[in-house]
Amino acid sequence: MPKMSNVTVRRARIVDLPTLGRLGASLARAHHRWDPKRFFVVPKMHEGYAWWLGRELKNRKAVVLTAERAGRIVGYAYGRVEPRDWNALRDECGVAVDLIVSPRVRGQGVGRILGQALLAAFEKKGVPRVILLAATKNKDAQRLFHRMGFRPTVVEMALEIRRR
Repeated sequence: MPKMSNVTVRRARIVDLPTLGRLGASLARAHHRWDPKRFFVVPKMHEGYAWWLGRELKNRKAVVLTAERAGRIVGYAYGRVEPRDWNALRDECGVAVDLIVSPRVRGQGVGRILGQALLAAFEKKGVPRVILLAATKNKDAQRLFHRMGFRPTVVEMALEIRRR
């Protein structure tokens, strides 16, 4: 796998939001294709994603990072510190929500670089662990996360309830 030493990771800025919105919308569409009953998409999904990430840029518990090459954003990672959750039996931790890389640079180490930067940001925030959810059909992401040291802990299951 070719490595990308010319990738710069930095905190996202307001000016990045249109690009991050497009990347996030592509991630949402992929999840929707894998399981349209579990994952939603809406018209102008990119605008919704840009709005959400813009809001998270102001959240001191959130981390939104971009990966750039030659001045162009080629991926982003987003997560935030979440408090103890009695329903999930989960202590305070970092939750990695999104990690997406532009298709044109996949397989070049950008995801690993972004993931490591997100972990470092969570470490600075003092959390004892980071968790994430990966779609069951997203085998590429699962391989990346395993290589980064993540281990499976729970399996989410869904059942559609029909209304009569």
